[in-house]
Amino acid sequence: MPLPGLGVAPAAGSLYNELAAATRRAFVPRLFVQIYYGSPGLFYMTGNAQRAAGGLNQITVPMQGQSMVQGQFTGYGGGFNSPNITSGVQNGQWNLAYWVVPVPLPFGETIIQATDREISLLKARMNDVYAVTRQNMATLMFTNNAANSLYPNSFQDAFDNGTNFPTYGGISRNASGNSAFKGQYINGASLSGGSGSTVSVQGFNRKSMATALAKITDAAGGEAPTFVIMSPGDYATLNTDFIGNETQFVNPSGGYTMDTNVRSSFPNLNVSGVPIFADHFCPAGNAYFVNVKYTAMYLSEDAAFDFSGFYSLVPLGQIGQQGVVVVGYDIVTAKSSSGAWVYNIGGAAF
Repeated sequence: MPLPGLGVAPAAGSLYNELAAATRRAFVPRLFVQIYYGSPGLFYMTGNAQRAAGGLNQITVPMQGQSMVQGQFTGYGGGFNSPNITSGVQNGQWNLAYWVVPVPLPFGETIIQATDREISLLKARMNDVYAVTRQNMATLMFTNNAANSLYPNSFQDAFDNGTNFPTYGGISRNASGNSAFKGQYINGASLSGGSGSTVSVQGFNRKSMATALAKITDAAGGEAPTFVIMSPGDYATLNTDFIGNETQFVNPSGGYTMDTNVRSSFPNLNVSGVPIFADHFCPAGNAYFVNVKYTAMYLSEDAAFDFSGFYSLVPLGQIGQQGVVVVGYDIVTAKSSSGAWVYNIGGAAF
């Protein structure tokens, strides 16, 4: 609807109505989306996705949780006790979650937009399918999805120690002999932030992050996480600690004008060789330490963002078409202790 009385446009009335009836609006032939967020975490997991196919449990991972042999010292005669057969392998099993997005193509839209269109609603709708899917996947990656069996797994149950998710992949973490299947669920109050404070009060700084990484690496058997994901507010607090130690070098003979760029702060951080970045979808007060040697997104080779194509709705008594996009996926870890979920992080910058 054209707006009267703005700029050179006359006020509402007969003159404006005549002008509006005889004048075409200037139009920017692009659709500017006002919603949605990027997710570095989802980008990383999707780029490293593994293939999954059919089967009752599309993801089945044999996992060893106990020693299967026993060692002993021997003497001059070289004698030893007969070995005991000890079972130590269990299967972790997960089913893929399937996300579907139906795409309508009404008869009237097809006719009206056949020519003389500025923005293709069909193209915008198809772009929105990807965006809506990405937002949903990024959100569920950091949440407790156990209440709905149709939902995928997340980083939360992957790295929990049995407190919130006593069973993972069909294996009871709290059963006798199954402690190896527990992840690292760490309260920020247990991590010292220096000066008598804790991470639960002041958030992460360089020293407390280095301490946490050392603790998590040790509990993971000596393997450091591949990356750390934090909420933007928690990340900003850690970034501030880095900013306080920046050094700007000045060239005495150089000319400094409005065109001289001075770069400050950091788009991503690195502590103890581990990259740390912010993700909008990561809940404030939580950080996830992920090792992609054991943690991955599994993507169905039969439903990898596939589009069915459009099919007629005439058999249903309607002129029009409909299609659907399907993606089958899950995010699981084959070694929960390889990563960590640090909660109760305080001091968020916003």
